[in-house]
Amino acid sequence: MNIETFAKMRALQEVHTSGNPSLLDHFLSGDQANEVRETLKLKRIQFDTNPALFEKLEDTCQLLDCSKREFLEMAVVDAIKNAERSFSETYKAETGEQYGTRMGFEMDPDALPVEVTK
Repeated sequence: MNIETFAKMRALQEVHTSGNPSLLDHFLSGDQANEVRETLKLKRIQFDTNPALFEKLEDTCQLLDCSKREFLEMAVVDAIKNAERSFSETYKAETGEQYGTRMGFEMDPDALPVEVTK
């Protein structure tokens, strides 16, 4: 590994660590989980899936050394941003206007009203 790659790796590790992503998982797995959910007004996103996808998710989270909650939160935020961006771009390409301008508001695909733990 060269020094530039090493420095980038350490910087990314520091970004990840400074967000303390394991802290929420720690609190949600303890005796105080319900109190934490209520205090933070957390909502559950949950669905059933086939065993192969579940195993792939578990393997990927193990590979990335992250919790399923952390991984799925990042994936959902990315999916929402991509869907909103695609919708907005397609709408504008077809109408020549930003989505919502006819209704008095504009959709900003980069503005997502959620905070994501780093």
